Amino acid sequence: MRVYAFDFDGTLTKKDTFIEFIEYVKGYGKTFWGFFLFSPILILMKLKLYPNWKAKQQVFAWFFKGMPIDEFDDYCQKFARDRQKIIRPGGLEVIRKAIAEGDNVVVITASIENWVRPFFKEFGDAVQTEGTQIAVRHDTITGDFLTKNCYGEEKLKRLLQVFPYRHSYQLIAFGDSSGDRHLLSEADEVHFQPFRSKRQVQMGEIVRFGMVGILATAIQYGIYLLFLRWAEPRISNTIGYAVSFVFNYFASTYFTFRVKSTARRGAGFAFSHLVNYLLQTGTLSLFLLMGLQKEYAMIPVFGICVPINFLLVRTFLKKK
Repeated sequence: MRVYAFDFDGTLTKKDTFIEFIEYVKGYGKTFWGFFLFSPILILMKLKLYPNWKAKQQVFAWFFKGMPIDEFDDYCQKFARDRQKIIRPGGLEVIRKAIAEGDNVVVITASIENWVRPFFKEFGDAVQTEGTQIAVRHDTITGDFLTKNCYGEEKLKRLLQVFPYRHSYQLIAFGDSSGDRHLLSEADEVHFQPFRSKRQVQMGEIVRFGMVGILATAIQYGIYLLFLRWAEPRISNTIGYAVSFVFNYFASTYFTFRVKSTARRGAGFAFSHLVNYLLQTGTLSLFLLMGLQKEYAMIPVFGICVPINFLLVRTFLKKK
């Protein structure tokens, strides 16, 4: 027996439906104002200083507390109908194939079940939905969650509640973020960030590489400027490069390219940065000979070496 377990937001969809649904119901203006009011809490949540479930529940309550459940469900049906293009076609193809072959399909999501379920209306009971459930009293939304926010470890717990005899089936899991980590780690077959075009994957890597690169470059350049007080430029750059290298490796594996850190990848990463270091040292020496001030000589060096380093690092970290 095979069980196909899918995350919803970001995996089967192109956007996060929590924000999309709120904007669909409340409009852009009120949505912007609501998230602005809760921005301090949301920042603390991202820094893992505030519980994910609590922040989400407070935002949901602000927008929907007091709304009749029939009205809410009507919005959910319309949202699924009007936003069908948000679903990745490749994901639906895999679901159709799994159902045709007699396999079990379950969508496990942190989003509210009410608006997730209608997206799979065509499949009837063949697709089970396990999401965050909302509390209703006297046919009115209370603003509380009836279940735990279906995120992280809770996703795996939900799966095992639906399919408890883990040894009796093959688990094929699909996810796209750290919130799916527990589910993916349990799977026999893992698909991370599936259903994307090669171009989309590469653009995401380039953006994340840029973010990490800015931080790594700032670390290196800051240390370079600091040590110029006591050491000549090439030695200062070597110290800065060594510190930046450690940060860069962990950020590149866990964030930029999202691959598992292995000895082979570590060796490849080290080799690519050795090449980059030698290139930096050579171009730095060249610009110093050309008369550039030592405080500014590293700036054109970064402009030359960073794109080359991206190609080298990507080659070694993505190589299986």
